[in-house]
Amino acid sequence: MTFDDIKQEVELSLTVAKGSFFKKPEFGHRFKELLKAVASENTRIRAVKYAEEALQWLLDIKHLKSVEAFASYDSADRLLINVECVAYTGKTITFSRFVEVGNVRNS
Repeated sequence: MTFDDIKQEVELSLTVAKGSFFKKPEFGHRFKELLKAVASENTRIRAVKYAEEALQWLLDIKHLKSVEAFASYDSADRLLINVECVAYTGKTITFSRFVEVGNVRNS
């Protein structure tokens, strides 16, 4: 498995919604669950957890040595999620994406 292959696995895990793949329904992220959540600190923490969950399988099969996710509000209804992973080769993989969340004004 090359570094580029592992990087692609990270990107797919964080862009494909959980349940999208017929033969692998456990694959992917759960960010869509945040669409109706109130934009709060709890929701930010959930987003971090969902990012880490989406990559857990890569830790389990020893493609990644570590995963750290961070999230911050970009606006009242959007989180910026940043993930930093370290592959067993020692190389770092970074990935960022926006996730829409419920707006405080709508709750």
